[in-house]
This record gives sequence, C-alpha cells and structure tokens, in this order.
Amino acid sequence: MTREIDTIPTPTHVKPKKLIVLSAPRTGTHGLYQALKQLGYKPYHMVLAAGTPAIRIMTEGMKAEAFHEGTPYGRKEFDKWFADYDVIIEMPFFMLRSTLKAYPDAKFVLTERDPEKWAKSYLNTIAVAANRFNQFPMSTFKYFDGFTLSMDAFGKRMMGYCTNGFGASENGRQALIENYKAYIADVKRLVPPEQLTVFNLEDGLGWNELCPVMGVPIPDTPWPSLNTPEEFHSIVGPQVKRAVSRGMASIATIVAITAIGAWYGRKSLLPFL
Repeated sequence: MTREIDTIPTPTHVKPKKLIVLSAPRTGTHGLYQALKQLGYKPYHMVLAAGTPAIRIMTEGMKAEAFHEGTPYGRKEFDKWFADYDVIIEMPFFMLRSTLKAYPDAKFVLTERDPEKWAKSYLNTIAVAANRFNQFPMSTFKYFDGFTLSMDAFGKRMMGYCTNGFGASENGRQALIENYKAYIADVKRLVPPEQLTVFNLEDGLGWNELCPVMGVPIPDTPWPSLNTPEEFHSIVGPQVKRAVSRGMASIATIVAITAIGAWYGRKSLLPFL
C-alpha cells in the first residue's frame, strides 16, 4: 500500500534546519511558531499545516513510530515533508526517535510545563475538539470534508495513545500526566545536553528566551501568543465551520438529487398507474 509521503516528489533543494522544537502540544508551540515567523524563519507547525495530505502524512508517521504499523520515517521522508521549511515544530512529539535519528546534529528546543497543568490544558482543548467530531452534526458532516475526516482519524489515535485508551476521563488525565513526564524524561535522556535548550513555560517564554538561542536581536514587539484555550479554539473553529458548510451543501445536493430521481421515477410510472 502506497504511503501518502511516497506520493511527494523528491525535492531538488532542502532547506537546512535551523531549529527543531521537541515540545508537546499545549506548551507554547503556537507562540514559538508565530515568533519564529516574525524573526524571518519558515516554521512547520503540525496544527497549522493546512491540507488533507499533511494530516495523512502525520498520521502515517505517528502510527509507524508509536504503534509499529508500517515503516518509521527516516531522513528521506522528512526531507520530502519539510523541504521548504527551516524550523520544525510539534511534529517531533509524535515521532521523537525518528526525528532524532534523522537529525542527529540539529539544534533542539524543549518547552516543558507542569504536568498537571498540561493535562488540564490538553483536556480543555485537544480532547474537546476530538470529542466534537463524534457529536452531531460533526459526526455526520466530517464524512463530506476530507481534511476534517483525516483530523478525526489522527485525533482518535492521538487521544488513545496519550491517555492509554482511557480518553477524557480521570484515568485518562492520570495517563496524560504520566506519559508527559515520561516524554520529557526521554527527550532529556536522548538529546545531548549541548544540543538542547529547555524552557519552562511557568517561568516565562518570550523573546528573551528564544532570541539568544537563535542568535538574533530581540524585536521591539509583544510576544505573539498567550497559549490560551480560546486561542486554540479560534484556530480549530474555522476548520470545523468549513466542514459543517461542506456537509450541509453535500446533504442538500443529495436530497435534491434524490427528490429529482424520485420525481422522474414517478413520472415514468404514471402511464402504468
């Protein structure tokens, strides 16, 4: 079976990676993404990478790394995926070992957060979004939007993996806390200290922390993100609305075609009635 990543042509040029952010979702990654853009870099952020193929590529890579379903990605696959980007954000959380193997000499950043606060933030954002895909109308409309359907498939795998299958429950919350602690420990154990810079979100994350790592001057502008649940839902919300609009349009079309078919069928039967 052909993987989505294998449908991407081999690039003629691959941008060198200036930074790889190993942080988990809900640890200031959106702020890092916006800040690095302001500094002139071209970062790849998982949630903000639009398009169905991107989500499928992410899902395939995560399944291979976390569930041993398929072949894990190597440098060849990553070069296809990130050819046009010089910073990678958030994706490594789902493919840590594959990422470190592909980029052994990279500069890495990890933002860590109090595990209980992280679990609460995860459940208030990612878990809420994942649950909505299983509630009406999204439980129906997602089948009319390829991107949303792919996000649903990825979200289910991610929720199951991070919560040990318990989902948005007390057992799931405890699993999130323990799995997050284990991930942080893995990063610090596997990445050479001289290649890793660790920020603590509770201590503050802003230009004063990021710019020295990148070797650039501190800009005279506010840090671009507050890492709030409202900010997360403002990003996901337009995607959900698009799926609802497509779903309604598709259902309306199906109803219209069915009605026309029924009308023609009845008309053709009239001489025999």
